[in-house]
Amino acid sequence: MPRGVFLPATLLVLLGLWLYDPNMLTQATSRVEQPTMDRVIRSHVTVVDGATVRLVGQAIRLVGFDTPETYEARCAAERDLGEAATDRLRDLLARASSVQLAYLPRRDQYGRELARLVLDGRDVADIMVEEGFARRYVGGQRGSWC
Repeated sequence: MPRGVFLPATLLVLLGLWLYDPNMLTQATSRVEQPTMDRVIRSHVTVVDGATVRLVGQAIRLVGFDTPETYEARCAAERDLGEAATDRLRDLLARASSVQLAYLPRRDQYGRELARLVLDGRDVADIMVEEGFARRYVGGQRGSWC
């Protein structure tokens, strides 16, 4: 194939697929990223810190938000904020009547499962951010809490 033809040819094929079935590409990508949702027993979940829980001994990093560190805090203010976030997550979990984990199909750099924690139909990330215990986080460099 002559140089410079590959990209236009690929775009033409994708356009043809889209014209044939506009939902095909959306459905294909949504299947890859769609997390599996599991209902769990509340008493089996323990809070490690503001963004990590354990389910029957397995560490799970909650996604969508970042909370201050408690174990390796860079300053006293960060540790205090981290402890407040941890306490708030414990409180939210204790009050929940429905607990679900939506697992992502990959692990973090420490080998932990990645999941969204949904309590009574609400994503914990949304609650923690709205209440000021966390910041939105989708990867990359994390900001300082000090």
